[in-house]
Amino acid sequence: MPIKIVHNLMKILSHGRYFLAILIGALWKARVTDAQALENPLKTGTLTEFLEALVNVLIQLGIPVAAMFIIYSGFLFVTARGNEAQLESAKKTFFWAIIGTAILLGAFIIIRIVTGTVRELEP
Repeated sequence: MPIKIVHNLMKILSHGRYFLAILIGALWKARVTDAQALENPLKTGTLTEFLEALVNVLIQLGIPVAAMFIIYSGFLFVTARGNEAQLESAKKTFFWAIIGTAILLGAFIIIRIVTGTVRELEP
């Protein structure tokens, strides 16, 4: 048993050496010289700008998904044909699609209010 533990530990350490070598190589390649400068990949300068950009992306992705779930719940209503179990499933799907849409729009409104307030407070 102890030999197996030592063997597994040696295996982990050998993989760690490879990882460390790759990491050092990547850092060496990506070092910053005087002629180079780091750029902000997010293109935002403040936390509020970042949150606003994040929520805008979530809105752009979330609204079509929410519309698809609402359409899907309508499809479930049509295909239920009076079956109580299927109607209940369609009602739950529609309810949660509306709740998800409300959360998405609520986040958008909250971020707009917070960023507007923070911008007014800035000197």
